[in-house]
Amino acid sequence: MGGGLPIHRISFLYGEAATGKTVLSMQCALEAAGREYKVFYLDSDQGFSPHRMERLTGGRELAEKIVLFRPEDFSEQGRIVENIENLLTRTRTLLVVDSITGLYRAGRVKSGEFFGRDRELNRQIAQLHALASRFALWVLLTGQVHSSPSGGEWAVEPVATRTLLHWSDLILRLSQASRSSVRDCFLEKKDGREISGMHCPFKITEKGVEDA
Repeated sequence: MGGGLPIHRISFLYGEAATGKTVLSMQCALEAAGREYKVFYLDSDQGFSPHRMERLTGGRELAEKIVLFRPEDFSEQGRIVENIENLLTRTRTLLVVDSITGLYRAGRVKSGEFFGRDRELNRQIAQLHALASRFALWVLLTGQVHSSPSGGEWAVEPVATRTLLHWSDLILRLSQASRSSVRDCFLEKKDGREISGMHCPFKITEKGVEDA
């Protein structure tokens, strides 16, 4: 990626289930904690496992430094995003939201409520973008995907594509590689510019994400 996640920006990581989004997010959180940064982790998908994190490299020593939030619904996620500013200081901070669209999709939504939910998602991400620009803050969002028809085929796209593509300066897509034990990470956007052809295969082990 030519330097890692950019500070003062939003980075977005998306992919299908079991492609490594949560493991990579936890590994980034541990890396930041090991550098004495503040780390806030919003587990909106209820996929965060303390036992899994402890098995990752540095997990036993660093996991207790990570502040975990577990919103119950999309409204509570919004309230946490609103109030996160009260926890930010001059200390460098990593904020992970895994995933930003999990609770956005959850529950029954009446046909007339979709616009309001889209507007709320945009408001939350805009708030995170504003905080990143004002503080020494990295924001890492993960996102779920859905299939949509494109050119006679079905393409995998992130949920709320337009909103997330608009606000994200760095975008990474994870996918299953041809070998069952290997995943692939594609760089799709960097510094606000679309990029194609750059990718890196990796594997997920007990210790975390490693080169394949």
